Amino acid sequence: MGSPANRIDAQAEVPEQAFEDRVIDLDFHVNPLEEDLISYVEDDVVRDKLTTEFGATPLMGKWDAAYAIKEGNEGLFTQGRAEYAEDVREACEKFAIDDPVVNAGINNLPQQHHPVLKNGVVQAANDYMLDNFADENIYTAMLVPKWDPEYAVKEIERVGSEENIVAAYSWFDPKTPWGSEQFDPVFEALVENDLPLLLHGSLAYWPQHSYIGDEMLTWTEVLGFDWPIHSMVNVINMIMRGVFDRYPELDVVFQEGGHWWVPFVRYRMDEFYEMHPDDVKITPRKHETDDEYLERRPSEYLQDNIYLTTQPLALPRGSGQARDLLDLSMADDIFTYSSDWPHQTLDPPTWFYTSRAFDEELRESILHKNAMEILPI
Repeated sequence: MGSPANRIDAQAEVPEQAFEDRVIDLDFHVNPLEEDLISYVEDDVVRDKLTTEFGATPLMGKWDAAYAIKEGNEGLFTQGRAEYAEDVREACEKFAIDDPVVNAGINNLPQQHHPVLKNGVVQAANDYMLDNFADENIYTAMLVPKWDPEYAVKEIERVGSEENIVAAYSWFDPKTPWGSEQFDPVFEALVENDLPLLLHGSLAYWPQHSYIGDEMLTWTEVLGFDWPIHSMVNVINMIMRGVFDRYPELDVVFQEGGHWWVPFVRYRMDEFYEMHPDDVKITPRKHETDDEYLERRPSEYLQDNIYLTTQPLALPRGSGQARDLLDLSMADDIFTYSSDWPHQTLDPPTWFYTSRAFDEELRESILHKNAMEILPI
């Protein structure tokens, strides 16, 4: 077999109808230059360290896209690099994207060691995004530090009510799932500000120095399957520890975490809970409120509070199989379109017009209606 194509041409044909329909993109990365980002750091010590020793986002890791992609890490910028609002508008025009929800794209930040330094980058990124995107009338997701819930709340209180801030952006990983009670103040602040929580895969991957991590040698293993597994872990943890009973208005979007695992989780979670529900009452939130059980079946929270982005869509070849899988995955309720611009893995909104698995109602739900349900736009 020949090597598969490893990039999408920026001029790739997008069906004309896509330009007529509203398309909301829930995972669009911008990439500020380090020197521009550092100029926004308010803490003198953090700015000095970033300028003289580290750079904005120091990174040491075992795996790197350079081994899998001919362009190396430049595969992250196959479609270009958006530093300012005009860059975003120009890119969206090519791919029929009407409303991108942009994020600062600093997905290696959770892997850094110093929380004070990381908080300084979060503050700088949020101010940069306010100046260059939110103030330029582009929907923007503010950064929320997972490693410091107290500082996360302060940033939500500082930035969350600003015009065109429509979501909070953080990361999911296997170390501390989001069902942990330490995040309750963050959830409360998000609900108060009517902001969904967008969770993106981070460069944590499998614990990099572990028996499993040492034996993972290909990008297909590392990026293709750890994020879906981590998504499942986080989703189930949030549901079973009663996050959505305490915060029923909280909406959580998992970005690049896959989606075809939904039928498996949907049915298996209900089956196991119905057989063994008695340990729910000793989880901290339920114990605190003297509740014995969840208020609803686990799969109902999956349908009502969890959303998933589509990229990469990875449709089955047969349209009948694809439609069945979409229905089993509750796509009409929980799928949201994402392009993953500007990465080599970009998904233009082409599938939704070329595959017979999508009728008009399902296409509209995924391309904009589901996003409109959770975004304050």
